[in-house]
Amino acid sequence: MLLKAVLSFSVALAALTLAPQPEDLTGIKCVINGKKAASTESSVDYKKGKVYFCCDHCVESFKEDVKLKEEAKFAVKANHQLVLTGQYTQTGCPFSGGSIDEKITTSVGAAKVGFCCKGCLKKVDDLKSAKEKANLVFADAAFKKGFQLKKSDVELTDVKCMMMPRKNVVAKHAVEYKSGKVFFCCGGCVKRYSKDKKKYAAQANQQLVVTGQYKQVGCPISGGDVDDDQASKVGGVTVKFCCDKCKGKVDSTADKAKKAELVFGKRFDKAFEKQ
Repeated sequence: MLLKAVLSFSVALAALTLAPQPEDLTGIKCVINGKKAASTESSVDYKKGKVYFCCDHCVESFKEDVKLKEEAKFAVKANHQLVLTGQYTQTGCPFSGGSIDEKITTSVGAAKVGFCCKGCLKKVDDLKSAKEKANLVFADAAFKKGFQLKKSDVELTDVKCMMMPRKNVVAKHAVEYKSGKVFFCCGGCVKRYSKDKKKYAAQANQQLVVTGQYKQVGCPISGGDVDDDQASKVGGVTVKFCCDKCKGKVDSTADKAKKAELVFGKRFDKAFEKQ
C-alpha cells in the first residue's frame, strides 16, 4: 500500500510541477537573469536534460560557472528549472532519500516538494527566504537524493533520423515539438533541423506518429471520419482515409516525399492528435 501511495504521489507531483513544454517555456525564467524569460533559442545540455536562458551571453556565463563544480553559483537554479520544465520528477525525500508522505509537502519556488516526515519538512519551513529554501532543496546533494530524470516512454527502436534516413535516432538528440519530441541521430542533424523547422514539418509530424506520440483521428485529406477498409502505408505508417477517392489521391502520388507531404503536411492537425 505504501509503495502504491508513493507511486501515485510521484505521478501527482509531476503534474503539479510540470510547466508548459519547453517549446514555449511560458513562465520559465532565465537561470542567470531571473527577471527575463527563458528562450528555447538559448540552452545548454545539463544533467541529461536542458536548461534555458534569455540570451547567449547568459549561456556562456553558465558554462563558465558549472566548471567550478562545488562552487558553482547557478546549480541550484538550474536544478530547480529542470523540475519546473518537467524534465526531472521527484522520487524521494531530498534530505533522507526515503519514501515521500503525500500529506507532507510544501512549495519551494514554483515547485511542490514532498518529504518523508515532518522533521524534514520543518528544515525547509523554518527558513524565512525563498532563496534559502531553494538552496536547501535543490542543492546538488539534495537534488540527487530526491529527483530523477523523467524517463521517456517513446519507443525509438528502428526509428530513422529524418535528416539522415539510414541512421537510427538517439534519445539524447531531441527537440521539443508540438508538445512532444522529434529525435535525430546526432547533434549536427539537430542543428540543421533547428535552422529551418518549417522545411521539415511533414517529416517531423510523421515521426510523431511513428513514435506513438500522436494518433490518427480523421482522414488526412478531408478531415472526416475514416473507413477501416480504406488504408495505405505511407512512410511506414498505416494511414486510413474516409473514402477511396482520398485514398486514391495519395496512392496515385508516386513521389514518396510528396506522398508524405499530402498526409503529414499542412493537413496534419486535421487528422492527428496527441496521444
